[in-house]
Amino acid sequence: MKSAIIYYSDYKNNTEKIAKLFAEKIGADLIKIKNINDINIKNYKLIGFGSGVYRESMSPKIFKLVDNLSLKDKNVFVFSTSGVGMKFYNNKLIKRLVLKGAINKGSFACKGSFIAEEFTNNKIFDFMGKLSQGHPNDQDFRKAEKFITDILKRNSL
Repeated sequence: MKSAIIYYSDYKNNTEKIAKLFAEKIGADLIKIKNINDINIKNYKLIGFGSGVYRESMSPKIFKLVDNLSLKDKNVFVFSTSGVGMKFYNNKLIKRLVLKGAINKGSFACKGSFIAEEFTNNKIFDFMGKLSQGHPNDQDFRKAEKFITDILKRNSL
């Protein structure tokens, strides 16, 4: 089965670490989209779309790419890293993928380290930034491995 992990990772490359783990675990093509606007996905049976979360949203580049792809009946999953590590950041991209006819197979999120002062003066983010240091860590990587393995098992991909 041919798979692809398509991702945008810029700030601290937290998302890239997860993308590489997924690609290695399932033998997928790894595609970083920092300067790419179009990809031929015709031969892929499973496609993971990932991004870091920047100012409360995944990268606009991942949304723009998805808008340009033909995704009808494609098996997809979404992943992200953020200061809080919550999956709700993935929901907007999942909705976009499903509207384009893709079949969502799952969603994964984990913390990624960040330095709050680089984004805001709000003190609550200082606390969150301190809690995010060192992520993704070994526990995050184990959860990511379990996630991708479970997708393959559950879906006979």
